[in-house]
Amino acid sequence: MKKIIVTSAVIIALIIAFIIKSVYDAGEFKKIIPFSRYSCNQIGTIPGPEDIVMDYSKGIAYISSDDRRAFAKGNKINGSIFIYDVNHKTLKRMGSNFAFEFHPHGIDLFNAKNKQFLYVINHRSHGQFIEKFEIKGDTLHHIKSIENQRLMFSPNDLAMVAEDIFYVTNDHGNRTAFGRSLEDYLQLSRSYVLLYDGSAFSIKVKNIKYANGIALSPDNKKLFVASPVGRCIKVYTIEKDYNIKLLYTIECNTGVDNIAFDNKGILWAGCHPKLLTFVRHSLNEDVLAPSEIIKITFNNDSYKKETVIYDDGSLIQSSTVAVCYNNNLLVGSVFDTHILDCKVQ
Repeated sequence: MKKIIVTSAVIIALIIAFIIKSVYDAGEFKKIIPFSRYSCNQIGTIPGPEDIVMDYSKGIAYISSDDRRAFAKGNKINGSIFIYDVNHKTLKRMGSNFAFEFHPHGIDLFNAKNKQFLYVINHRSHGQFIEKFEIKGDTLHHIKSIENQRLMFSPNDLAMVAEDIFYVTNDHGNRTAFGRSLEDYLQLSRSYVLLYDGSAFSIKVKNIKYANGIALSPDNKKLFVASPVGRCIKVYTIEKDYNIKLLYTIECNTGVDNIAFDNKGILWAGCHPKLLTFVRHSLNEDVLAPSEIIKITFNNDSYKKETVIYDDGSLIQSSTVAVCYNNNLLVGSVFDTHILDCKVQ
């Protein structure tokens, strides 16, 4: 009997320790004291502006927008791509020539000769697709849909290497909601990065905790992959045949979502400082979810990381992306109905 009591006590203690560690790792013990090096204005209405990509030659931001709460309730309203002119402060929903279901997530631009293409992750009800669009003025012209339902069943973000060649994160290794929850709460390394080489998909790296945002370095020699559950950014070298090898890890101590390099080689990230609060916010819009924007500057393989915006959710909730253009910093969110346009104070 004594052994049973001792064993039971040890098991209970281990469970309690695991719960405390999980809550700590998720950032729930952090005290959010709002701080910003920027003066920000809310720009909208843009439902769920989860990802932003910048055309630096024109000062135009393309914004992935989808009302995820409405979609979860069975509302069949499509998402959109918005154009925001940073210089002239104008916002416009892009026109399109397609009629299929459209729920955009991660996006990236690619310039080819005199054409510009936007690649968009699209979560349709019957599968996952990468949609290729040609941008003509303020209109999207659909070119084709790319898919592999066996390997790419939970795509999150993508990074263009060349026309029709890209890396894409598959943020879970499980297909079921229960399996995905186990991955998240047990911090299991089950997600991976895929390469599409123009004709087929292949897995290039496995065993990542929730592979989320992804970005190529400005010289196209390194690949950066955000892991919100791992609270880090993994840095890989790109080798022959687009194979990748882990170089080092940037510890961020926050739930890193989308990442983006600016035209000066600085890496920006939208983050969730309290991951469990973000989960509660996703289920209940009345729960305030804090935001954090980090800036990472590099000197060869050394780096400096700093927080430039720390918000309790009053300004923007559950930040997912930050894109810098000149002195303007644009911030997006997974559920809010606006972006932030910020300038250095």
